[in-house]
Amino acid sequence: MKYYIITGIIVLLCPLLVAGQDSLHLNKEQSAITTFAEEYQKEYLKRIQKSHINGFYIPKDLPDALRILDEIVDDDGKRKFRSREDSVAVNKVFFSFGRWINLNWGMELGSRLTVALNKLGVSYPDDMTRMIMYAWHRHLNNEPLALESLADRVIQERIVRAEKVKNLARDKP
Repeated sequence: MKYYIITGIIVLLCPLLVAGQDSLHLNKEQSAITTFAEEYQKEYLKRIQKSHINGFYIPKDLPDALRILDEIVDDDGKRKFRSREDSVAVNKVFFSFGRWINLNWGMELGSRLTVALNKLGVSYPDDMTRMIMYAWHRHLNNEPLALESLADRVIQERIVRAEKVKNLARDKP
């Protein structure tokens, strides 16, 4: 009889014990997420103050980025980039030179350059990279940078590209 009573009590208490464990586990997960977000924010705030990240100089703003590109790209590369229509030039090197800009100038994780580009209204990493490349193309061709309209252009191009991808996924022409 004692055996049945003890078994009955255990059966009745098990759901409470399990529920308590789930609650405890959930609180640990929430705590880990909060901690990760806090750590990410701390690291971001450090990164946006740095002049160098992973050994690479981080331009302080768009004019500084254009100056650095003028220094690091050879004359033949400048000539080829300058001679093409801007969208062709940017798209041709986006997945090579554009990736270099994205990775080494901190477009994904933040840098002082991304803060400057955010102030111009550009927040997506690929948009930031395209903004720099379009601005450099204009700079090489002695055209006005017209940053506000350029920011609008890169944002609009991203929206159009996303819509095309969405339509392809639906098998629409």
